[in-house]
Amino acid sequence: MSVHGEKAEILCPSARCEKGAILVGVLDASGRLGYIRPALKIDDDFVACAAKGRVPEERFRFAQPCVESGCRNWTGERCSVIDDALEFGAAESPPACSIRGTCRWFKQAGPSACAVCPLIVRNVTADPVTN
Repeated sequence: MSVHGEKAEILCPSARCEKGAILVGVLDASGRLGYIRPALKIDDDFVACAAKGRVPEERFRFAQPCVESGCRNWTGERCSVIDDALEFGAAESPPACSIRGTCRWFKQAGPSACAVCPLIVRNVTADPVTN
């Protein structure tokens, strides 16, 4: 998958709200992710509007290129976020997702990652400045 003809790269499906990030979905009142198709790159205006009120990452899900060893969740070989989430299991089928073809979690764990993905919410208060 590429957005607007750009080269496809492996994407982190739990990125920060920054210009150029891809809007993957919107979290509903229960904390479940509703996916957006097609993929949309966000701009400075979106970032500014999303910053009003609650933390954007608590309301939306974003994707950006995976930085691997530049991220505290990288184990040296894989992303620990999805590995940890899979320990809790999932009972749903994979959602319609705009980044599946380039998603780090899908490449790492296949459809099982997609089944738990809607339940994962980024905790920005615990994040250092990494992906």
